[in-house]
Amino acid sequence: MEVDSTGSLIMKSNAPRMQMIDSLIAFVREVNELLQKEIDLSPANQRVTAIIKRLSLQLRSYYLPEEIQAVLGHEYIRVHHQKLRDKLSEAEFLAELGDSRNFDKTEGTVWDIAARLPSWNTYMALVSEELSSLRRLTGKSGHLEKWPFVFVGSGPLPLSAIILHLLGDVEVVCLEMDPVAYEASCSLLERLGLEEKVTVVLVNGSAFDYLSYRRIFVASLVRNKRDVLEQISRTSPDALVAVRTAEGMKQIMYEAIDESQLTKQGWRILGRTLPEQSLVINSTLFLARAAAAD
Repeated sequence: MEVDSTGSLIMKSNAPRMQMIDSLIAFVREVNELLQKEIDLSPANQRVTAIIKRLSLQLRSYYLPEEIQAVLGHEYIRVHHQKLRDKLSEAEFLAELGDSRNFDKTEGTVWDIAARLPSWNTYMALVSEELSSLRRLTGKSGHLEKWPFVFVGSGPLPLSAIILHLLGDVEVVCLEMDPVAYEASCSLLERLGLEEKVTVVLVNGSAFDYLSYRRIFVASLVRNKRDVLEQISRTSPDALVAVRTAEGMKQIMYEAIDESQLTKQGWRILGRTLPEQSLVINSTLFLARAAAAD
């Protein structure tokens, strides 16, 4: 607030911010309506690729809590949110599938070759922060334990699992329930020469036996996270679980975990990552069973 020459208070208008929020809501509507009518959501459809890229960039901006509430609580967003996320998920899957199938191995080290994969820098930022958090939580300043990690929902382009192996010097078992993604990821890992270090199992994460594993990652696009967490709790109750989620305006693209439900289900949140705003959308929660964390 400011004071004029007569001593009266002048309220600064928040109109520019409100206009920005109205504009974002209108843009989300535009994105949804385009994705709902387009048959081809693959990267071959440049209209789809361009508009999703614009949306991703906008959601990385900083928003006030009341602005986030205004957008997510808007009637159109509430009604159409899940349908929009379904289409965004399909488009992301098709993009990763194309990148995985079209990748041509060239000369160089595994690091050099893998770094040519699309979205490498984004996943490097995400996984690096996850591993740093994991080391802090487990008191491992250097190497991680040598037993294999599990990555649930690795998709057709298992970049997270590859980077976990390369940065953490651990073997990774990927769980993938989609046969097309399974075949594509197996083929890619073979071309990279990583098929013995990063393996893929065709299985639903809610049906896998986690008994032999203590470090488990769950991808953001896994739909049945609750069922997966219940299965982990039954078969490996001492495991430390990293579950990717979304916060703030980024929930428009990715599902947010209901943290109050985690507590009711017997999980304790030990820590979380904060996404690097310019690169990463997802954040990660680190969970342990309440009894195991005590």
